[in-house]
Amino acid sequence: MDRVLCRALVTSIWGFAFVSPKQVFANKLTLFLLNGWAEYAVLQSALHEHWAWAWGSTMKSDLNYSHSDCFQTFPFPSHVLRSEPPHPQLASVGRSHHELRSKVMRETAEGLTALFHRLADPQNVSTAIQTLRQLQVEMDNAVTAAYGWTDLDLGHGFRETKQGVRYTISESARREVLARLLKLNHERYAEEVKQGLHEKKKKTTKGKKKAKSADKSGSMFEEDDS
Repeated sequence: MDRVLCRALVTSIWGFAFVSPKQVFANKLTLFLLNGWAEYAVLQSALHEHWAWAWGSTMKSDLNYSHSDCFQTFPFPSHVLRSEPPHPQLASVGRSHHELRSKVMRETAEGLTALFHRLADPQNVSTAIQTLRQLQVEMDNAVTAAYGWTDLDLGHGFRETKQGVRYTISESARREVLARLLKLNHERYAEEVKQGLHEKKKKTTKGKKKAKSADKSGSMFEEDDS
């Protein structure tokens, strides 16, 4: 494997990146033995982001991304899990997003954190930043299409969150995404139980977890009583 996906364990920004496995990694990073553009698109999508914020723990205002809470419970589109040919746009837009983001960081000598804050700044209307935002929209829509959720309007825009202004999906879309992912999580878990995959783990908390409620306080959005 000539590359793996990587992200920081504790951070308020959302950023996965391909890196070479031929190096020594710090223990503040988490690695994924995945090397496909479709897999990158799913993990970098707003769908996975909001799932992680709902089910992961936090350290102050940062997300503590853990494999057990954020990754193992996340129900990938089934064809990605089976390594089947993905939705036509999924791998293509994932590659375009990652390559343009890398190009912008090289040209500006910035890291992911600085670029992330530029993307979240409504006043930043540079061509590269606007193109990256549009690619994020296309990537999120490609991921929803991979699930077959073509009826879902994600409503991208600048939103007020607990971490400040972010360019992301609407609150109503977030709730609907979490509800659908939770339903799929439960269905997958039930299938695995039927196959006997959890029989030896009944008395432990190890292994793939089943999410229990549709909307935890881990939302990145500001609380709204309306």
